[in-house]
Amino acid sequence: MPLLLAGIDEAGYGPMLGPLCVGLAVFRVADEPDATKVPDLWTVLNKGVCRQPARGGAHDKRRRVAVADSKELKLANSTKTSHPLIHLERGVLAFLRCLADPSCAESLNDLAYFTALGGALADHTCYHGTPRVLPVSLTQGEVAIAHNVLSKAMDTAGVKLHDLRCEVICEHRYQRIVKETSNKAETTAAAFGLHLRRLWDTLGNEPEDVRLGLVCDRLGGRAQYAGLIERELPGADVAIVEETSEKSRYLVTGRDSQGRDRRCGIAFLVEGERAHLPVALASMVAKLTRELAMMRFNQHWGDAHRTALGAEIKPTAGYRNDAHRWLADIGEIMGEEDRRQLVRWV
Repeated sequence: MPLLLAGIDEAGYGPMLGPLCVGLAVFRVADEPDATKVPDLWTVLNKGVCRQPARGGAHDKRRRVAVADSKELKLANSTKTSHPLIHLERGVLAFLRCLADPSCAESLNDLAYFTALGGALADHTCYHGTPRVLPVSLTQGEVAIAHNVLSKAMDTAGVKLHDLRCEVICEHRYQRIVKETSNKAETTAAAFGLHLRRLWDTLGNEPEDVRLGLVCDRLGGRAQYAGLIERELPGADVAIVEETSEKSRYLVTGRDSQGRDRRCGIAFLVEGERAHLPVALASMVAKLTRELAMMRFNQHWGDAHRTALGAEIKPTAGYRNDAHRWLADIGEIMGEEDRRQLVRWV
């Protein structure tokens, strides 16, 4: 029976500035060799992917694509030899080419990237304007080479990239969710629910029986998720397999519109991005999406600061300590209404 193997992870849960981004990566494994085990896609796709790139922004000796926790792949902003996003762009854009028309991928820009992943940025001028050509850290030729290595490995292994998405919880929406629920974790839960319903609907549209396995990084540190799954999939039956300090697993069953059984295994793991490649790729998608959004944010406000005062302002990644510094530096150039829309005070 074919297997859909999916992963969900987030970037930007804690910062004061910028969106919360929750990535989804879904792979289709044509012939599942052992129904009792979840295949390790790092092993299955070993000819095209690796866990760790070479130093200095280079790919490994076999030109494989590094897929790992985004925090390990993003280089420090102070790096002089390579662009900080080089590993994230190489990986995410190479995978994205597996879904897109190559001719379209060759003219990709950041606004088209957001659209391709379903990630709608906030309706604020700082996130819109002139498209930025992608990639910002590589050439199109280098991305094409990475895609070729990756696609050959996937073809040989009988694995296809089924979907790649990123739900963007903009600052104003983030604030509203927290205010309405009095629970910050509901921000990631909202994005999880959207991804989960998309996967559940996918099962109902499959022409044949397909097994779905979903692995998520822990959401807000909680250990119990049965109620959340039941809330997001009304009518589905949720059975608890185990709930421990390290792992929470559930079996979800139901019927589609044609009366066929739908079945999904869901696991929430501590550091899930280290255990399953789809979670790691979802982490990379979320991180790159947020970083590209912050590049737009910093460009807009940097231009405004330069126009008003004739001086540069140091960009911000949006995390709390630096966000307070940045807000002090931008001063009255960012008006009260802008602060209401763009600053996450909770």
